[in-house]
Amino acid sequence: MEKLAKYNVYTESQWVYPDDEMVAVDEKKLTLDVARGGNVLCQILTDFSVEENTPFNFHVCGANGVTVIPYQLVKVGVMRNSAPYGKPWSTDDYESVKDFVTRKAPFEVFDATAPMEKVFLSGGRLGFALRFKAGSEIQAGVQKIIVTVEVNDQTVKVPVTLNVHKAVIPAMRDSKLMVVNWIVPKNLADQVGDERYSEKYYEAYQDLLEHMVDIRNNHLSMAESWQRYLPDECIKDENGKIIDFDLSTLEKSLQMAEKAGMTKLYGMYIAHFLKWNEPQIYLLWDWENKIDATSFEAYRQLKIYFKRVKEMIARNHWEDKYIQPLFDEPQFQNADNYRIFVGMVKSIWPEIFIHDPVEVDNIPGTADVWCVKNAIYEKYKESFQKQQAEGQRMTWYACGSPAGYTMNRTLDLPITVSRLCFWICHRYNLEGFLHWGYHCLKNDLSDVSGPREPGGPGIVHYVNGKFWDSMRAHAQRAGAEDWELISIIKEHNPELADKLVERACRTFDDYERDIETFEKLRLEVLNEADKFF
Repeated sequence: MEKLAKYNVYTESQWVYPDDEMVAVDEKKLTLDVARGGNVLCQILTDFSVEENTPFNFHVCGANGVTVIPYQLVKVGVMRNSAPYGKPWSTDDYESVKDFVTRKAPFEVFDATAPMEKVFLSGGRLGFALRFKAGSEIQAGVQKIIVTVEVNDQTVKVPVTLNVHKAVIPAMRDSKLMVVNWIVPKNLADQVGDERYSEKYYEAYQDLLEHMVDIRNNHLSMAESWQRYLPDECIKDENGKIIDFDLSTLEKSLQMAEKAGMTKLYGMYIAHFLKWNEPQIYLLWDWENKIDATSFEAYRQLKIYFKRVKEMIARNHWEDKYIQPLFDEPQFQNADNYRIFVGMVKSIWPEIFIHDPVEVDNIPGTADVWCVKNAIYEKYKESFQKQQAEGQRMTWYACGSPAGYTMNRTLDLPITVSRLCFWICHRYNLEGFLHWGYHCLKNDLSDVSGPREPGGPGIVHYVNGKFWDSMRAHAQRAGAEDWELISIIKEHNPELADKLVERACRTFDDYERDIETFEKLRLEVLNEADKFF
């Protein structure tokens, strides 16, 4: 006779902690709702532990056109809490942040999700996430699914009622949402412990691409030069004068991204300020010589660089796919020089499409899409919304600052915040979301804080040569799918869509934190979207 293990049930919107006590199974949490072409998760925490590399058996019964993907929940350590505001980004002063963080640091939380294939990749209290991935053409209706995990002398049997809705999530290739997470080659090389562009590097890069596409990250941005490293090496003459550029590594990276399914491909940032509070800006690829980005010499170099970029685009037929970032985070102190710089670039290449993160509102006629930091948008909301009404396209981004209540993907904020990053796009007519630090986490799961906010930079963990999604990465996919459903409602009933979104998030600092309230609201969105199928 099989020995049935006890377990707790959690939704995808809840944090699971290794020290959670056992409670009675909540049957409501085993009833899940999913759109066709979409995904939904639940989480299971058992009352027993396993050792690393323990084998198991996994069975699914009753799934029809639904793929059930299991992940082992792996705990990570959070050594410091998010700060209440600005810099520093993290704090040991719990009293100053207790009204918005979920737990007092240090603590452990199940954030990493390891693939479950033949053995458990981590030891400790056994928890797992079950992802239900519905086919886009299956029949809507109720499915009674039983998921069984057999390990040692224990059997975990999870009966799930899956309500498959009529609504269909569009394929990522058809999405109008701009989702950007940076890949930083220097950081990636450090993670894999090898040189940039080595075989081992490209294996890890391919792994990252597959993870990104799986969470509906449809824009690929290689942001090496933001760190003042440039893979596209300058070619200099005997006197050290730049005479050409080699774009081969950028081209290969973008080719791999296109093959993986990315719909837009970004070039490299090419200029930056030395000090944020000074007006001067400099070319990144000749950083040691501090070439003024608005000078005659810069103009000469820009003409050579963009000649090579246009040749690369033509070779690969990327005319409708290529996007050029120029400058990360122009400030008010250098806004005039930024405008001059963009004007120089557009005089060389009038058709260029520019998408830049910005911290200013006084740069009309520059980037085609402004990616505005959340706190900056709130501070100059009236100005930004006026310019949006006049046709300026905008997305938004989160960074290390500000902290506090402000939307970000830290480990001591509710998981729902990672998801609402996409609802707020509808609230403020923003076309997408960017985050700089997609894979910029330490390899050591025991401490994912450090000088920046707890867990904020990265949403994938690099462990034993492979990337593992975090629960916040799964929340990104969920939020991007929510955005699609809200878009469907908005097309037919914009007033209703606006009201639904407003109940979830009013501003970047004022949003729904209660899990049950959010889950009910998400179900309303699904039911309303069903009416148009």
